[in-house]
Amino acid sequence: MRAMNIHEEGDESLLRTYRRLNDIRTQPLKSLPMTAFMMWMVGNDVSIFSIMFVGMAVISPLQTILGTNKAFDDFKEEADKDPGIRSAVTHSKLIFVGCCIASFTVALVKLHWMGLMPVNTIDWLDKTPPQYKEQSMGFFFS
Repeated sequence: MRAMNIHEEGDESLLRTYRRLNDIRTQPLKSLPMTAFMMWMVGNDVSIFSIMFVGMAVISPLQTILGTNKAFDDFKEEADKDPGIRSAVTHSKLIFVGCCIASFTVALVKLHWMGLMPVNTIDWLDKTPPQYKEQSMGFFFS
């Protein structure tokens, strides 16, 4: 039993790396409860404050997705040395992007509740060509 509690220095480093990866990959979800609460607080009315807040809620996950490689730059050297860490970094990047997509989805739902998402037929009505109906009355002489 005692031998199982003793870790080598390499195992400790590997364990620290995995813990750091876990912290980074779930980072977008840590701000999600506060964002959801603030979206609830601004209401569904269309005003400058709600537009600014929802705009930031839409843009922030997109910027975070674009900065995914920058967030995981600390693990580049370790990933080049160890294929297990490389696999863990790739897996963590996918989870990171998935968490950002979840945050982005919450913002899109808020846009839908505010009535700013074009989801109904009437929203696209100006893009459809007009339908002309002809009506004629008269007599046919033979």
